[in-house]
Amino acid sequence: MYVRTVYATGDPALLEDSLDALRGEAVELLSGQPGYRGYGLFANRRVGTLTMASWWDTPEHESASDNALADRRDTLLVPFAATVAVDRWEVAAANPGPAVENGGFRLVRFAFDPGTVDELVRGFEENSLPAMREVDGYVGSAMLIDRRRSIGAVGAIFADRGAFEASRGPQAAVRAAASRAAGTVVYGLEEFDVVLMDGPG
Repeated sequence: MYVRTVYATGDPALLEDSLDALRGEAVELLSGQPGYRGYGLFANRRVGTLTMASWWDTPEHESASDNALADRRDTLLVPFAATVAVDRWEVAAANPGPAVENGGFRLVRFAFDPGTVDELVRGFEENSLPAMREVDGYVGSAMLIDRRRSIGAVGAIFADRGAFEASRGPQAAVRAAASRAAGTVVYGLEEFDVVLMDGPG
């Protein structure tokens, strides 16, 4: 599968209006496009950031949906979004779980050696995922990669705020072991509230 992510920053005081607008329209708009497979919306209300991911069966359907919906997306993000970044990814591995309410979403960004991408994905599937399944409150995760830019992201979802906060140490150990084994460079770690999930998220 393929994923389009949107990352927006702005005034935290304006964030909730955009979240309400997206809650009201995003799934209906996206699910009306061919090849739609899922959606997730996540926010850090304290800092003033949101990220969302839509899942698609082919890169062609992803691109067509963006062409069809980009203008409406921009409208829904007003007036909150002062900056907006859109990225496209290949789903390298995924362990989807059920939709959760009041959960937490942790996002790790990394760079990798393009010559070792197969080993990177295999290590995630064979080592990181089994380790994460042992963490209390873990719901699901996915690894996204951009082969052209040699960057990737791993998102993990937890069932509730208590489990989310308690998972920081255990997940840090999994992340450190994975980075050492694969030779990745971790350059971002962020946390968000789960706002909405439909399908893989």
